[in-house]
Amino acid sequence: MGHNRTRPIVGQTAAGVGATYIVVDQACDDTRIQVIANGTVTFTVDYTNQNILHGAPTAVNIVQPNDADRYVAPASATWINGIASGSASAEDELRTPVFALRINITAGTGSVSYHINQA
Repeated sequence: MGHNRTRPIVGQTAAGVGATYIVVDQACDDTRIQVIANGTVTFTVDYTNQNILHGAPTAVNIVQPNDADRYVAPASATWINGIASGSASAEDELRTPVFALRINITAGTGSVSYHINQA
C-alpha cells in the first residue's frame, strides 16, 4: 500500500492584489503545493502553524476556556515563506506539519492556480 493521502485541494485565487488563505490537514507532515501564475502577477506562498481557522471566540463558539489564546487572525499570524516572490509557476514541498497556506499576490492583475497534496 502507498502513503495515506488526503484529498487534493485545488483552486484559484481571486484576480488582483490580496491574500488567499488555505487551511490544510495539520496532522500531515508532508505538504506539496504547486502554483501557476495566470496573467501578470507577483506572489509569494507562505505557511503558518498558527490556528487561523475560526473567528475570534465568542460566548457562542468557545469550546474550551483557552480557545481565545489559540486563535490568531490571519493577518496577524506568523507566516514563513515557502516560495519566494516571483511571477512564475513554482512548487514547494513542506516536510513539517502546517496549519494553513497563504498565497499573497503583491502586484499585478492576474490570479494564481494552486494544487495541494498532503500525506
